[in-house]
Amino acid sequence: MEPTDRRPEPPAEAPPVRIGLALGGGAVRGAAHIGVLNVLDKAGLAPAVITGCSAGALVGALYAAGMSAPDISALARTLHWKRLVRPSITGRSLFETARMAAFLDKTLEGRTFADLPLPFATVACELTTARRVVLDEGPVATAVVASSAIPGVFPPVERDGMLLVDGGLVDMVPAALARSMGADIVVAVDVSGPLPRRPPKTMVQIMVAVSALQPGVEEQLARDADLVLTPDVDAYAFWELSRMSEFELAGQVAAEESLPLVQALVQVAEARTAWQHRTAR
Repeated sequence: MEPTDRRPEPPAEAPPVRIGLALGGGAVRGAAHIGVLNVLDKAGLAPAVITGCSAGALVGALYAAGMSAPDISALARTLHWKRLVRPSITGRSLFETARMAAFLDKTLEGRTFADLPLPFATVACELTTARRVVLDEGPVATAVVASSAIPGVFPPVERDGMLLVDGGLVDMVPAALARSMGADIVVAVDVSGPLPRRPPKTMVQIMVAVSALQPGVEEQLARDADLVLTPDVDAYAFWELSRMSEFELAGQVAAEESLPLVQALVQVAEARTAWQHRTAR
């Protein structure tokens, strides 16, 4: 005879809260993203979803591929413009990015988006229509190069029948994209900032600076993100690779100051998720 007083099954645990991190464009200022990631990792608040645009796409792709923040930092310190680009002879841009694409593909070990351990996506602008394009399939390296293709400085990237340029033209910090990928909390990192205190002088410097000055970013992030970090990066210029350490430190400081807010957001989301899980049963 089977017993009639079975114990009730313990309730299933609610799924963990998923933090989404949206990393914005800003050329070399994107090194600040490395500092943010390092702080979040150490605090046990590693993102479960990551999106990026331009420089943020580069850092985000490396992190999504499994590289730690210190590893990305060490790699970044080996980079030089001559290693990544060379003068163009096609007339489509000032520089060619074949070296950059090859370097990225080698570093990422030829991964496609489906191969990444962490969900990741980036954005680009379709040149002929000004349409925002989400890149989340196929080779990661060419997607990152497309998202970083500042018009005039770097050539457009032909991919999937489209001609793609810098995603900052249409979505400087893709916070809404992180939400659509399943993030419960979205933390955005905006490093576009104002023009550097030392103004641009050369044509390349002016074009790089202009590419990061897109209106309406603050208003959009106020709608799309739960928390926006704005590292103090305006002391140095977008193109200064020699300031990598300063940019990274700025990201670290901003993340450390925001930790109580991130933790509070996680606690609220955990309580909400647990309640929804209980009432759905």
